[in-house]
Amino acid sequence: MLLDARGIQAGYGHAKVLFGVSLAVGEGEVVTLIGRNGMGKTTTVRTLIGLLRATAGEITFCGERVETAPPHRIARLGFGLVPEGRQIFPNLTVRENLVMAGIDRGHGGGEPWTLERVIDFFPRLGERLTNSGTQLSGGEQQMLAIGRALMTNPKLLVLDDATEGLAPVIRDEIWNRLGALKRTGLSILVIDKELEALCELADRHYVIEKGEIVWTGTTAQLMADPSVHETYLGV
Repeated sequence: MLLDARGIQAGYGHAKVLFGVSLAVGEGEVVTLIGRNGMGKTTTVRTLIGLLRATAGEITFCGERVETAPPHRIARLGFGLVPEGRQIFPNLTVRENLVMAGIDRGHGGGEPWTLERVIDFFPRLGERLTNSGTQLSGGEQQMLAIGRALMTNPKLLVLDDATEGLAPVIRDEIWNRLGALKRTGLSILVIDKELEALCELADRHYVIEKGEIVWTGTTAQLMADPSVHETYLGV
């Protein structure tokens, strides 16, 4: 497995949030982490990248144990994060946001991600190269956040709230682009609430409830089990 997390526990101060989370992503696989708000999805991502220290469990990424590693070391191994809220640099231009992240570490094999390739992948960014982050729409900011992560040439792309707050037409474009990334063989872990789109994109799914993985299975299994939707995913 490219990413293999087992029995992860983590929290904030005395507040425990994750209670033994286990999940894995294989080479070329698209996997989702889904659940209602406040169930531990973002905390899981923060723990995987090292922004939050796991208090128990093991995380193996690219063959290395990383549960005690700092975020920059995990990123160097090929962990590309599109964080919740996008977190682009608002005072930098689109070009600067992309170029500052551009490192070819040979992670993906084949054609590397360069400024030109990202612009070709997201043509709208090419039209906004000299615009600052504050002059972009929410959809353009999300494209920029994905493009910035791709510029690191990741082995694993992780998206926390891939289409949250975006207009329907932009959401469709993001899902289309993620499908294109899947076809390149890039491994992806994605969090979102658009279950239908996730099922079209992903190979496997993990459902998290109150900091625990309560269900895992393939897209076919998820679509065939309405009790999962009603119990863990409904509002």
